[in-house]
Amino acid sequence: MTPRYSAPRDLVGVTAALADGDGVVVGGGTMVVPDMTHGRTRAAALVDLSRAGLAGVTAGADGVVVGAMTTYTDLVEAGVPLLSSVATGITGGPQIRNRGTAGGSACYANPASDVPACLVALDARMRLASAGGKREVPAAGFFLGGFRTARRPDEVLAEVVLPQLGNALLGYVKFKLAESSWPIVTAATVAVPGTALRVVVGGAAAVPVVVAVDRPSAGSGDPAWRDHVREAVHTALDAAEPWSDVLAPAAYRRRIAPAIAARSAAHALEEDR
Repeated sequence: MTPRYSAPRDLVGVTAALADGDGVVVGGGTMVVPDMTHGRTRAAALVDLSRAGLAGVTAGADGVVVGAMTTYTDLVEAGVPLLSSVATGITGGPQIRNRGTAGGSACYANPASDVPACLVALDARMRLASAGGKREVPAAGFFLGGFRTARRPDEVLAEVVLPQLGNALLGYVKFKLAESSWPIVTAATVAVPGTALRVVVGGAAAVPVVVAVDRPSAGSGDPAWRDHVREAVHTALDAAEPWSDVLAPAAYRRRIAPAIAARSAAHALEEDR
């Protein structure tokens, strides 16, 4: 059966179209459209966000607000902290950067994608809307497992709110088997002055794993400190649900994750000049 199609003109129209809970949201379409083409996703209704006015980056009192339809290219042009760096290296080149969105990637929730760990590292808040109203979910509580989030079927991700970071230092490193493949492991680091580093590992577990790491006393090149980061990540992953897919088994992901995390932490601190 051909699904019903709608392209609402505003958020109210989007939430009305999703109210029955039987719709699939189409943003940039870089993942949903192929999934539907190959029969991996089925829906009674398609709700297209392209005309709903949900794109754009604005700065407010509570942080930087990123509309759910903001493309990776838009993130780069706006210089959104950390996400702009991530967007420049998104697999797929300009075609994907011009259509794909960080909001769509978050909702797709592939554990090995770039976006989830970065949003958790940034302590982002996910603004969800439904016909019954709006609510916010911390990014750390938004990702529930592989391809599972806290978004209900009658909800749409409207905005992502990033707290003001001030002069925080940022680092992001990922490991891929090939230029055209999904990442195997990602690691994002946020270093706020006067606090421990917040290192978040993606791809090695079903959800992003958060690790707090003390700043090095002898500089980010200190081998002992890097060993400390690797050990902290190894311990945290032991308590997390493992993740495997066709690209790499869980054991391989966990074996390389500590090294990728240490590089991310060091990369952040290298900006401290």
